[in-house]
Amino acid sequence: MPYRKPKTENRKPSSGGFTLLELVAVLALMSLLLGLVLPGMYRSWMRERERASLRQLTVSLKAARSAAATQHRRVRVFVNVKSGRYRVEGLTGTGELAPGVGIKDAHLVWQDMEKRQGFIAFYGDGTSSGGKLALTGLTGEQILEVEIITGKVSIRTEGKT
Repeated sequence: MPYRKPKTENRKPSSGGFTLLELVAVLALMSLLLGLVLPGMYRSWMRERERASLRQLTVSLKAARSAAATQHRRVRVFVNVKSGRYRVEGLTGTGELAPGVGIKDAHLVWQDMEKRQGFIAFYGDGTSSGGKLALTGLTGEQILEVEIITGKVSIRTEGKT
């Protein structure tokens, strides 16, 4: 008996794609997941950005302390409390705190109290003028302190982390 092909006239052609309903369901699930995940990721990203700007300010203070000790001269770190900008004396670049980070309280040597501009000085003998900056943001309150006698820069956290 010879082989015969089955009749395909009454059969529906099978398609290899997805139905519109399947595509809409997948898009709805993806939208739901993104809606739940993205806000948390954004907050984490902002927290890390704040921490990075605090580390950068700390590094600038420590670099100024080191430069003062090795070059046996005074090196100041100028801070503008209103704008959150800072710079190290003798260097060309400036730093800036991340958006959302504010300076709540500052104990500095004031250049211009009205404009809220001051500095922390490090001296060649290892001492400093001392100072304290209370920084606020998503990570809670961070206290950055510079000791007068040793010039040591330290950070302490108060509030949520």
